[in-house]
Amino acid sequence: MKRDKILLLVDNLSDIKEYKKLGISNFLFPLKDYSVGYKSFSFDEIKSIDGNIFILMNRLLEDEDIDEFVKANIPSNIKGFIVEDIGLLEILKEKGFEVILYQNHLNNSYKTVNHWLNSFDSLVISTDITSMEISEIVSKSSKPLVLNTFGFPLIMYSRRLLVSNFTKHIGATVTKEMTINEERKNQDFFLKENEYGTAIFYSIPFDYRSIIEELDYNLKYYLINTAYMDINTIKDVITGKVVDANRGFLDEKTIYRIGDIK
Repeated sequence: MKRDKILLLVDNLSDIKEYKKLGISNFLFPLKDYSVGYKSFSFDEIKSIDGNIFILMNRLLEDEDIDEFVKANIPSNIKGFIVEDIGLLEILKEKGFEVILYQNHLNNSYKTVNHWLNSFDSLVISTDITSMEISEIVSKSSKPLVLNTFGFPLIMYSRRLLVSNFTKHIGATVTKEMTINEERKNQDFFLKENEYGTAIFYSIPFDYRSIIEELDYNLKYYLINTAYMDINTIKDVITGKVVDANRGFLDEKTIYRIGDIK
């Protein structure tokens, strides 16, 4: 895994020094007030960090959110943005930033990907598809793509405050995070909420490092998500060691219909 292509989503600012010792220079920061599911950072916290700095904005925004963002003083060390809301595209391109589209559960065919690449600089490949499907998209992509390589899978994002509303409804202590269990397969999911919504994550991380070598000819970055991870685990991922994770949907297609459940 080429370390100059690793893009780390940062969870703790104090860990950056250790990652730099391993040759990592590309960092992704969820932006305060514009992200959900992750620890977020203000521009003031990011502005003095050296490296290729990207900003994650994974909320769907309303008009007033975008209007407010336009007024923001974006630090000079910011190289680009990874966004979910396409309403940010023209604003960011006009300011000269690299813009990467990240709509995790969409863009599952090379035709759709290439449509968006007419406007965006790159796109994060979905984690919902098999290795064969990923390979086809990469081989037919008009621009190098970003491979979501390691981390806890984001199952869904809701603009509703699911955790606090539920705990309030049952008369429990109101909280903004919880773990739930799906009884049929005994699978745990953990929920993280902020004022902008709720993110639901699968409790076992996925590891797509095994497919990097065959796809590297058309990959821009390998996205490694450090959120809710011990730094030693991330160091093992960077240095090529075996970690406790699974292969997600690489070998088995996503189930879209209830009737397909075995």
